Amino acid sequence: MISRQFFKSSIIYSLVGALPYTTGVILIPFFTSRLTPEQFGVNALYLTFMYFVQVLSTFGLDTYIGINYFDHKSDKRRLREFIGTVLIILIVIATMMSFLLMLSGNAIFHLIFNESSAMQFFPFGLITVFSALFNGIFKSYSSLLINQQRPERFFWLNISNFVFTLGASLSLLYLFPYTLYGPIIGRLVPAVISGLLSLFLILKEFGIAFRRNFLHGIWTFCVPMVVYAIMVWIVNYIDRYIIVHFMINPAFVGVFDTAVKLTLGIDLLQIGLANTIHPKVYNIWKDGNLHESTPEVNRYYNGLTAITLLVIPIVVIAIPLLVPLVIKNQIYYQGFAFLMILTVGFATRPWYYLFMAPLFFFKKTKALPKVFLISATFQVVAGTLLVWKFGLMGAVWSNFLVKPVQALFLYFESRKIFRFRMNNWKIFYLPLIFIVVVIICQFFTNEKNLLWFASGQLVLSVALVFLTYRKELAILFSQFLRK
Repeated sequence: MISRQFFKSSIIYSLVGALPYTTGVILIPFFTSRLTPEQFGVNALYLTFMYFVQVLSTFGLDTYIGINYFDHKSDKRRLREFIGTVLIILIVIATMMSFLLMLSGNAIFHLIFNESSAMQFFPFGLITVFSALFNGIFKSYSSLLINQQRPERFFWLNISNFVFTLGASLSLLYLFPYTLYGPIIGRLVPAVISGLLSLFLILKEFGIAFRRNFLHGIWTFCVPMVVYAIMVWIVNYIDRYIIVHFMINPAFVGVFDTAVKLTLGIDLLQIGLANTIHPKVYNIWKDGNLHESTPEVNRYYNGLTAITLLVIPIVVIAIPLLVPLVIKNQIYYQGFAFLMILTVGFATRPWYYLFMAPLFFFKKTKALPKVFLISATFQVVAGTLLVWKFGLMGAVWSNFLVKPVQALFLYFESRKIFRFRMNNWKIFYLPLIFIVVVIICQFFTNEKNLLWFASGQLVLSVALVFLTYRKELAILFSQFLRK
């Protein structure tokens, strides 16, 4: 039986965990009105740089501290030594990263951005580094709170970070319009406050300690995790750097980044549904000692597929109708032409979660760096060739193509340990038909008929889902009438 406390905690972790995405979306109208398109694109590049430094500085310890908390929680002394060791390593890595980048950051930026005046390491690159380092401590403590089952402290800590981010960013944006002080320093202020507060709370609860015996376990766990995280970063963000390399003007990065951010609500929905599905799936596998699919498990992923196909055209319709109400600079409306391809890639994400689940359940996560190395290589090669040839639309196609590639190679790894038996029509052919129709429509779509084509796709998805799930819907409807 699921307790009310469990339900409450799940909502807190899911909704509060989505705040970084929510903050980015909320700030888009203000940034687009108070920054030039070039500055908006440059800010997107600094933001992705922050994520990269954060990956390196946390070194996978944000995951390690949460997962391994359970191994030591029954022994207070050992738990204190464990948390203290992780904290010391976090601080040492952060200190080393700051000195290393202060010495080499300028040369690295010149190498990557070809001495572009738009991207400079001093001062905004260095400020971004410190934002990443403090965010790493904050993120690590948030992970610990989740596994300590302390949703109230997690809620208030993350809500405070959210409020400080909005307050600092908007205040600086209006005090210094058409400068990068708002977005760049606006990220530093909440990062420093949240990072120092997290550090204080850890020290207050656990004190400081160090034990060398933990180092081998930390190294063994964290090296594959940091490699995996770097590959994920490449898959998610390298396209911005490819765009600025070939298209020079950072404004193109801003247009693409805005379009991608506006479609990530689908990703957020899928992550939330997957996080709800997987505990149920894991319980079924555990209770039955299963290494193969069952109809009961398959229904969860079939449902995820059906919901995704219904949501995709709704998002494509909603964005062109709602965005002009809050974003007045029409340069960003160019992103509407990318919506169909950017969103239809999410139709393959149920495959991703389906094939990822056995790797986590059977603790075969060493396969993840391999899968994402292949995906990252594909993204770099495909993105480079397509952007070079087709500009922004090339980046859009690369964004779409990498999603089924990830799912395919996850399948190759998962089938080594798990036998998949599925209704191919519901999980594969249904989304494939929808994807093919959307791709065909893309070649005939323009800004005048986008809503008509998207409406047609909504009718198609409703029809496909209804015809496929008519028996299940009839059962649900009859149960509703009986109540």
